[in-house]
Amino acid sequence: MAHDEDTTARRLLIQLARLGDLVQSLPALVSLATRYPQQSLDLLCPAVLADLARLFPEVGHVLKWNGTQWHTWAESFAGEFQPSCLRDVERYLAELTPEPYSIAYVLNRHPRAILAGALLAVEVQGPNLHGPLNEELSPWAAYLRQIAHQRGSNRIHLSDTFCGLCGVNPPRTPPAFIPSTSDLSGDLAEVGTSAGQWVAVIVGAGDADRSIPIEVWSEWISLLLTHESPCGVVLIGSERDQHAALAIQDGLSPMIAGRVWDATGRTTLPQLATVLKRCHWAVGADTGPLHLAAAVGTCAIGLYFSRARVHETGPYGEGHWVWQADCASPAMWPIQASVKMIRERCTIPQQEPIAGWSLWRSYHDEWGAIFRRVDENDPVEDQRAAIWRQLSEQRRPLQGVR
Repeated sequence: MAHDEDTTARRLLIQLARLGDLVQSLPALVSLATRYPQQSLDLLCPAVLADLARLFPEVGHVLKWNGTQWHTWAESFAGEFQPSCLRDVERYLAELTPEPYSIAYVLNRHPRAILAGALLAVEVQGPNLHGPLNEELSPWAAYLRQIAHQRGSNRIHLSDTFCGLCGVNPPRTPPAFIPSTSDLSGDLAEVGTSAGQWVAVIVGAGDADRSIPIEVWSEWISLLLTHESPCGVVLIGSERDQHAALAIQDGLSPMIAGRVWDATGRTTLPQLATVLKRCHWAVGADTGPLHLAAAVGTCAIGLYFSRARVHETGPYGEGHWVWQADCASPAMWPIQASVKMIRERCTIPQQEPIAGWSLWRSYHDEWGAIFRRVDENDPVEDQRAAIWRQLSEQRRPLQGVR
């Protein structure tokens, strides 16, 4: 019986990358659940992200992938595995699932994700066209590899390419999820409770070259909080961002320090989702918490530079904003212009041109996310519909897609 018709078929989505990639997998999860409403859909993700993943809509069970343990097993390989190691592997797989899944959807072209799919499911759909030992790419994987080298004309968002890898179209509306009622302790319980706008400032980034300089954040927060309207700022980040958060606060006037809440390294991921949900705005580089903010319904403003590109990883959904730098290392930043967007809360802000930057707004249609430049000075034609049709018709990798 075909999987499409079999109500007992079990499906597994595999996403073993970082927080941002997991959150950007939500459209694929929702589209798969819509396509196969009578079949269970589980999710395999890194163990550190499991508590957050359990909050996602449409997910049945969340399976934890212990990457450290698998790395240890791989390092122990010396021509062949010891019987004790093989027994440990078999025991680990049995704990994940007693029976193989009918089909696994692999979203990462990484050996560990491809291996997981091959071990846990009878059939695998994803980057490799003919199984884990054949490197021939599926059409969508070939397209992803090509745009990594020819980025200029691509307008298909990473979230929507995940849908393509799974064989489904993007969802009709941007998916969102409601954080659990996680208790926030101490001063963080105050976030979002008083009048005025609350702004989450995402201090760091997964890659050092995507981190916004400390002095830029100090100037940005100072300008925002000198405004007469009540406003609170919450610094967002992991433990490794705590030093940067302290340095940012050292650059602020004592007169405004009482309007800054430092949440770096103090929340679990479910609590972080709650903090972001309580804020009206989230501002930061292309990083996991910015995508998480968009997913819980908070308006996001991205400052994209280095290798970050608005069309591929801009905040998914309607009404988000991205300032896109023309170079990898900007000398100037759109500080006043981005603060003005929050102060004035315009639907479409009227902006003077800023050298080295362009402003984009997010929209959503039948082909997924699309970002349009505010000044409408975009020379690239939107070819998403044609590319989706072409890729859907292909059985072999694309050649020459631009």
